[in-house]
Amino acid sequence: MLLLTAIVVSFTSIIYAIDQKDISPVDSEFTINSSYYIDESNQANIGDILTRAPFIESALNKIPYALATQSYWIKLSLDYPISETLTTASSQDGFIEKTLNKQLILMAEHSILKTFDVYELNGLTAPKIMFRKLDNTETSSQNVYPYARLQLNQFGHSQYLIKLKSSGPPNIPLLLFTPQNFEERLLLSQLVYGAFIGILIIIAIYNFVLFFAGRDKVYLLYIGYLLSAFTVLSSLTGYGYFLFSNSVMAILNKHLIFSDFLLIIFLLLFTLYFLRYDRLNHWAYKYSIIFAAIISALALYSLSLDELTQTKLFFSLQPIFYIIALFLIFNRLKRDFSWARFYFLSWLPLLAGAIIQPMVLLNQLEYSFLTGNAFLFAIMIEVTFMAFALAERIRRNEQEKLTMIAYHQSNQLPRQTNLDHKISQLLTESNASFTVVVIKPEQFQRIELYIDEQTRVNFFQALNQKLSSLFRFNDAVLDITEQNEKLCFLENHSLAMVIDNTTDEQDIPLIISSLQQAARDVFYVKDLKLPLSAYIGLASFPGHGQSSASLLNHASIAANSAELTENKWAYFTSKDNTNSPSSIHLAVDLQQAMLTQEFKLFHQPQIDLKTNKVCSSECLLRWHHPVLGAISPEVFISVAEDFGLMPSLTLWVVETALCQQALLTEHTGLKHMVSVNISGKDLIQTNFINDIIKIINRCDIKAEKIIFELTESISFAQSSIAIHTIEKLIELGITISIDDFGTGYSSISQINKLPFQELKIDREFVENVCSDNKRKVIAEASVKMAKGLGLEVVAEGINSLLDEETLRSFGCDIGQGYYYAKPMPYEEYLTWLTRLSNGQIPSSLEGEFIPATK
Repeated sequence: MLLLTAIVVSFTSIIYAIDQKDISPVDSEFTINSSYYIDESNQANIGDILTRAPFIESALNKIPYALATQSYWIKLSLDYPISETLTTASSQDGFIEKTLNKQLILMAEHSILKTFDVYELNGLTAPKIMFRKLDNTETSSQNVYPYARLQLNQFGHSQYLIKLKSSGPPNIPLLLFTPQNFEERLLLSQLVYGAFIGILIIIAIYNFVLFFAGRDKVYLLYIGYLLSAFTVLSSLTGYGYFLFSNSVMAILNKHLIFSDFLLIIFLLLFTLYFLRYDRLNHWAYKYSIIFAAIISALALYSLSLDELTQTKLFFSLQPIFYIIALFLIFNRLKRDFSWARFYFLSWLPLLAGAIIQPMVLLNQLEYSFLTGNAFLFAIMIEVTFMAFALAERIRRNEQEKLTMIAYHQSNQLPRQTNLDHKISQLLTESNASFTVVVIKPEQFQRIELYIDEQTRVNFFQALNQKLSSLFRFNDAVLDITEQNEKLCFLENHSLAMVIDNTTDEQDIPLIISSLQQAARDVFYVKDLKLPLSAYIGLASFPGHGQSSASLLNHASIAANSAELTENKWAYFTSKDNTNSPSSIHLAVDLQQAMLTQEFKLFHQPQIDLKTNKVCSSECLLRWHHPVLGAISPEVFISVAEDFGLMPSLTLWVVETALCQQALLTEHTGLKHMVSVNISGKDLIQTNFINDIIKIINRCDIKAEKIIFELTESISFAQSSIAIHTIEKLIELGITISIDDFGTGYSSISQINKLPFQELKIDREFVENVCSDNKRKVIAEASVKMAKGLGLEVVAEGINSLLDEETLRSFGCDIGQGYYYAKPMPYEEYLTWLTRLSNGQIPSSLEGEFIPATK
C-alpha cells in the first residue's frame, strides 16, 4: 500500500509539472490574443481568409471545435516587452543576435491532425509559411506532438495565422512553450507513456501466466481488453509513433473507432466471465452475450462508414454499454460484495476516464494534460485495482477448491475430513478425553428407496440445522470448521460430532435424548411427518480407538447395534466389532480384485425350449480370494453395497461380459445374447447410461444382444429416475428382464408399472416343479400371466428332464439350470459350445438334481 501511495504521489507530481510548462497569459510576460474563423466548406484559401473572413475573438483554447468535417483558421497575436539589449547595447552584436533569435514553440496536442499549417504575418509582406505538417513526417516527436517553432521579431509584436483540420477527435488544444520547457515536457510525457506501456506489458504477461496455469478464458479476455486499450491510446495520444512505423500508425488511426468497439466488447465479456454470470445461470448473461454480438456486428459495419459517422455511431452506443456493465457489477455486489469489491473499485477510475476524456476530445471540457489523457490514467489505475481483483479471484478459486474438499457438493454439509482434522488435533493433547457421536436417522435406508435426491438433501440439511442450533452455545460439542460448524455428513447417510469429555457438564443420556428429540422434530419426508427419530452410536477415546478412522468406524457400528436396543443408542463394545475388521479388509481386497482381475465371470447357458438351441448365457460373478479362497456372492455383494463399491463392480461386470460376448461371436460365429444382473441402485447412478454406451462402443457389440436382469423392482418402481433410465436402455436396444420373479421385491403388482420385456421365474418355483402342486400352480400361472402380457419367459432352475418338459408345456420360452450345464468360466464355456451340434443341445439329457446357488 505504501508503494502504491508513493507511485500515485510521483505521478501526481509529474502531471502537475507537465501542466506548468506551457506559457500562461496570466503569469508571463506575453500577452496572447487570438481569434478564429470556421471554414465549413474546406475550400477557402489564405487570401480569402485574410481579406474576407469574419474572425471571432476567443481565447486560444476556447475555440468551439465540433464533430464535423471543417477547417479552423486561427489568428494568434503575441505581445511581449522589447529587450533592453536592443536599445542600450546595440553595439554589442552578441546581445542583438540573442534578441533576434528568440523563439517559442506552438504545439498542437493532437496526434491525428490532417492539417497543421502556420504562417507568419508581418503586415508588410505576403504571409510566410513557417511550418506545415506532412503525412510522411519521419520524426516521432512531430507525429506525437505536432509543433511549430515561432520566430519572434524585435518589435515586441508577432502575429501568426494557423490552419487546423482534424482527422480524429475534434478538439485541438494549442499550447505555447519556451524551447527548454517544451523539451522538458516531452521528456515528462514520454516518461508517463513509457510507464503506461510497461504496466500494460506486465499485466498482460501476468494474465498469460494465469491463463496457462488455470486455463480460464477470463484471462485471455482481459488480455484482449488490454491490447484494445493499448491500440486506442496509441492513436489518441500518438505514443504509438515511438513504437511503430508511420504506415502502421496510419492503419491504427484509420481504425481507431473499430478499436474502440473491440475495447468495449472485450470489457463486457470480461465482466461477464470475471463475475461468473456464466455459472449463475442468470438471464443477464444471455442478453449480454446478445448485446456483445450486436456490438461486434456494428463494429464490422462501421468499417464501411466514414470517420465522422463511425464516431457518432460509437458514442451513441457507449452509454448503453456502461449501463449494462454497471448493472452486471451492482447486481453481483448485492450477492457477494467481497467477491466483486476490487472489480467495482477498478471501474470507478475507468468510468471517470471514459467520461472526462471524450468530453475533452469533443471540446466539452477544458483541456489539461490530466483531462486530455484521462482515459490513459484511468487504465493505469484500473489495471492496478484489477491486479488486486484477479488476486482475489485466484484466492476465491482456491477457497472454492478447499470448500469442495471440505464440503459435500450435493448438500453443502461438512465432510468427514473436517471431523478427522479436529480429532487429530485432540489426539495431540496430553490429557485428551472425548467421545465421537454418530447420528443415524431411523429406517432411513429403507425410506430413501421412495424419495428423490433433492428430498434426501433437504432432510439432512434440516436435520443438520436443527442439531446445530441445539448445540450452538454448548462448548462441549466442539467446532470442526472455521465457520463454527459442529457436525459433518458421513457417506453412510449419518451425521457425526465430537464431545469434549473434559468440559462436558451434561449427562450423555441427556445429550442423546436431545439429539433424538431434535431428529424426531424434523423427521418429515415431503409433507409426511414420520414417528421416527435416530439411532445414536458412541465411541470414546482412548477406550474405543486410537485414531479418527477407528473411532468413527466404531461409533457407526454402535449406531447399527443401537437398532436392536430399546432406547436406540449404544456405546461401542468389542462384541460389536467381531465381524467389522474382516468386512473392511474384505472391502479393500474387493476393490483391489477389480484391478488385478481376481474376479471371474461364469457363464450359464440359456436354452430356447422350442429349438433346444443355446440362445444366450447369464453371467455370474465369482471371486476366489488369494487367502480366503472362494467367497460367496452373497457376502462380497453385501460388502460392495455397504462400502459404496457396487457401481464400480457393476460396470466391471458389464464391460467384462460384453467384451467376452464380442469375442465369443467373433470366434464361434454364434449370435447369442448375454445376460447381466444389475440392481435398482445402479439405475439411479448419475452417469449410468453414458457409462453403458461407452462400454458398448468399446466392446463393439450390438445393444440388441444385451439383456439386463433387474432385481429390487420395488426400489425403483416408484423412482422416476430409475424408470427413465430403463426407458433409455430400451431405446438403446437392450432387453430388460425382471429377475427372480415371485420372490422378494419382484411382485405381480410391479409388472404393470415397469417397461420390462422379459420375466424370469425364480428357481424356487421351478426346481422339482412337479413334486409340489402349489409350486406347479404358481409356476404355470406365472408363465401364462407373463405370456398374456406379451413378455418372454425364462425359467431358472431346470434341473431335470421333467422340469424342462413341464415348463415347456406351460409355454415357457427359455430354460436355464443344471440340467443343461452348471455355470462355467469363460474358457470352459467356449469349449462346451464347441461340443454342440449347430448350437443345439442333445435331444435328451440325463441330468441329476443339484441344488444351485448364484
